[in-house]
Amino acid sequence: MAKLPELASALGRASASRIWRTVVVAGAMLGTPAIVHADTKAPAKPTEAKPQESKPAPPSDPPPPAEVSKADAAKAAKDAVKAVQAEIKANDKALADGKAALKKAKADADKATAQTTIDDATKHKDELKQKLAAAQADSKKANDELAAENAKKRPRQTVSKPMGRGFILS
Repeated sequence: MAKLPELASALGRASASRIWRTVVVAGAMLGTPAIVHADTKAPAKPTEAKPQESKPAPPSDPPPPAEVSKADAAKAAKDAVKAVQAEIKANDKALADGKAALKKAKADADKATAQTTIDDATKHKDELKQKLAAAQADSKKANDELAAENAKKRPRQTVSKPMGRGFILS
């Protein structure tokens, strides 16, 4: 590092003075926290250990929901549609198994059990159709929002016009 006279001759007297004042002020700022805490006494150590009563933590507010990007929302909606479609497929299999069991059943109890299975699967299928329609609507809405976000707001100008301060008309 250059000494003060060399620096003064290289940069000029005013610049060197300003640099050294900056260094001194920065050093003083670094030492200030140590000086502030030098006068305070250290806390006394307790000689007798007292059992601390445990208090239940105050109920905290639930964290605010994280903002989900439109792309993540569209993906989640698409996954929900796929899950409902898989559930419908499983329900259709249960319905077909129930119909097959009804055909094979010889006793009245077996027929009643198979018919109950068919009835339950039919009710569940109607619920799943409604759930699928809602999931598809949500998916369409999320995809439309994503498309609107990704769409350009307005087309760029194709004609280049002179702009800026440096352009001179002659």
